[in-house]
Amino acid sequence: YGFLQFFRVISAHFDHLVIVLDDLQWTDAMSIELLDGIIGDKDIRTMFIGIYRSNEVDEAHYLSKTIRDLHAAKEKGGFEVTEISVGNLDVSVCEEILISLLSVDPSPASSRLAEICHKRTDGNVFHLLSYLTMLQEENLLQFHLGMFKWTWNCDRIEEETAASSNVVDLILAKIAKQPQEMKYFLQLVSCLGSSFEKDVVLCALPQMRDSTACEFDMNELEDEVDELISLAIHERFLESQSDLRFCWVHDSIQEAALKQRFSESEIDTFKFKLGNALLQSLTEEDVENNLFDIVNLLTSIDECPEEDRATLLGLCLKAAKKSTELTSFDSCVIYAERGISLLPVEKWTQEREVSLELYSLITEAYLSIVNAEKMKVYADEVLQQSSLSELEKVRVHICNISLYAGVMNKAREALDMSIDVLRKLGCKFPKNKLLQARLAVSSVLGAKLPSEKDIAALSPMEDETRKACMEIMVNAATFSHHCNNIPAFIALNSRMAQWTMKYGVDVYSAPAFALFGMVKKSMSYKTAALYADRGFQLLDMCKEGKRTESRVTYISWFQIYPFSKPIHSTLKHLLRGYKVGMEVGDVESAMWNVSQYMCNSIVAGKALKPLAVDCVTYIEQMQMLKADFTYHMSLPFAQGVLNMIGDAEDPLKLSGSAMVEEDFLAMIESSGGQFWSSLHLQIFKSMMCSFFGDFENGAKLALERGDVYEKKNGSPLAMTDTLHQGVSFYAMARKTKEKRYIKAAKKVKNKVVTWVKKGNVNAVHYLSFFEAEEAALEGKAESATELYPKAIISAARSGFQHDAALVSERYAEYLLHDLKENDSAGQYFQDSIQYYQGWGSDYKAEMLRKKYSYLWPDEIPKDITVNA
Repeated sequence: YGFLQFFRVISAHFDHLVIVLDDLQWTDAMSIELLDGIIGDKDIRTMFIGIYRSNEVDEAHYLSKTIRDLHAAKEKGGFEVTEISVGNLDVSVCEEILISLLSVDPSPASSRLAEICHKRTDGNVFHLLSYLTMLQEENLLQFHLGMFKWTWNCDRIEEETAASSNVVDLILAKIAKQPQEMKYFLQLVSCLGSSFEKDVVLCALPQMRDSTACEFDMNELEDEVDELISLAIHERFLESQSDLRFCWVHDSIQEAALKQRFSESEIDTFKFKLGNALLQSLTEEDVENNLFDIVNLLTSIDECPEEDRATLLGLCLKAAKKSTELTSFDSCVIYAERGISLLPVEKWTQEREVSLELYSLITEAYLSIVNAEKMKVYADEVLQQSSLSELEKVRVHICNISLYAGVMNKAREALDMSIDVLRKLGCKFPKNKLLQARLAVSSVLGAKLPSEKDIAALSPMEDETRKACMEIMVNAATFSHHCNNIPAFIALNSRMAQWTMKYGVDVYSAPAFALFGMVKKSMSYKTAALYADRGFQLLDMCKEGKRTESRVTYISWFQIYPFSKPIHSTLKHLLRGYKVGMEVGDVESAMWNVSQYMCNSIVAGKALKPLAVDCVTYIEQMQMLKADFTYHMSLPFAQGVLNMIGDAEDPLKLSGSAMVEEDFLAMIESSGGQFWSSLHLQIFKSMMCSFFGDFENGAKLALERGDVYEKKNGSPLAMTDTLHQGVSFYAMARKTKEKRYIKAAKKVKNKVVTWVKKGNVNAVHYLSFFEAEEAALEGKAESATELYPKAIISAARSGFQHDAALVSERYAEYLLHDLKENDSAGQYFQDSIQYYQGWGSDYKAEMLRKKYSYLWPDEIPKDITVNA
């Protein structure tokens, strides 16, 4: 995401930015994924030229798949993909290059020289230039000062270079003419990869000469190495990257330097010897810095000597761990497999701990690169070992659970698997929903809020089995929420809170308390907020607290605090939760934070135009990071905002630049029919109906759906949903006098009464508004004309400019149609227009202007806004 932002900024300042990426055949999966994200970003106006060797990229390569995907997506993505196959040069082109380089006219001599060059180099550009350089150095191609032109003898060239059929052979011939010290130096550094550091050579050289470092004067040795490097640069074998780091001019030179004097088996032996030399001579810190190169050298031989096996096994394990830390999961697989190949036949008895760690690492790596088939092979190997305890198998169990939850999107199955693993670990938890419900009820009724002093007195949780159970339970609670199993959600969070108070503080204690606060919210907003407070207290007490800070933040500042604190205050905290999540790698929680930030911004009435930019930005990020659950949930947020701005052909339909309603339904159906995504679509459809005046359909949708969102989730979106349900119900009740609408309207109002009594400061103006609507419904004009202005002032003073606009509009409708007070109605329509403009919904303001402009003689200036 950081790279995407960087490229967006750069491309905004350069109209013609061209980026060339060479040697893509060597790239890894994550780099390809980043490149794919940059190319697919419409805000990045950049031309990418990617160069790769097609003979090293087969159909299964990451790059091949990406190229196919780009071709499939280019029309929708608005970019072009052009493939140019650059083969070797033919004889005629070789002659053109020679004519240009040598400044000669075409002739039979130039044609014959071109034929020789093509024969020796097969038309490879780099090899051609290297061959010409060699001809000049061998005086086979000379500049004649007397004739002031280049001269050559084709017969002599063909005779003296006949033994060289390709440039590697030519480079070998060139190296063969170097001093012995240079030949040995080139062979040594060729084993260190495409680049190397001088200090590494200084450490390895004495060991490779079968001498000890003390026999060398280090100053003399350094002078010698400097001379060798200078000569290699002069001969165009190497080039400098910095004062201490150097690289090969071309990998063909590295290949030639490696192959001189040795057969393949001798090269492997030489590499192994060099790896040991580095291991013995480098400091522990330098070994760590050069770990991958050393392991690559030591694993070059087919059979590792028994006396070196344990050392190499440990290094492979270190390399696999380090690769995981660097999120290079492909490399982790390579090093873990090398380590596994070094294990004895009876590995689970002779090398139990190392075997378990290697198998766990490779299982996690294959999960990360979404290779379920390979992951299962290694996971099954671990799970079949009767000698391992269930605690030792936990990491593999978690991989299997994550495969179902994340990759396969089967939250219900993941929950069942989690419960099975908990039982194996000795933590009994029911699978039956009825038993889960009983446990949930008893847990909630028996729960007692601990004091700050009680929390402060807790010590860290020590038992490893319980810590493993805490991790599984916190994830199982998430799965239960995703599959709408509320009893399991309550019971799991209650269990984690109880364990914290009984057994001590774990890294997952803080989110457990925050989640249990969600459960308590149905009883008391104040108690729920206190549980969230205890969660943050536990977060501060835990050394690894930052790992779960993002999760605690979105739970507390989205699900709990908005019901007892001003919702505007939640936005900065949710953005911080996003920032922390991205910093520590908790991408899932980070995406939840920005999803909830979008939701709370809608409820709070944040200015629509900057909010629309935020929505598009964060939704693109969710898609790029494959956060499918939050991505699907958030799409209706974004399109709802765009509809209110006017970015939709039909304002009542959630179809525009963010999503197309039919495509969205098909997408969530193909991903398992996500409950919350579908519900958000329904909510925003009914909101659009009430917002744009289609009260009949708004009421119909609200009646069909009921208050399931408030019952199942109780998030701040339930507030806005309730407000718009009430608008449609009261509008239809006043219009038709039908009992179903009157009953529904009063039910909505009673819900808001309960909220306000429990301390919801964000719903106070809702109550005044619904009281005004009820008075209007019952024909109590005097009460209605007092309550509507009260609701408008309450909304505006609390910062809910969008709600003030809606209430002003409804009051104006009442004055116009029920009381026939055209002048007063016109004034409140003007107020409504100004509030809508201030919020950013010029589209809605213009709709009202066109419909009711006859009520006032002078046009309202379009740039007027009300300072709420």
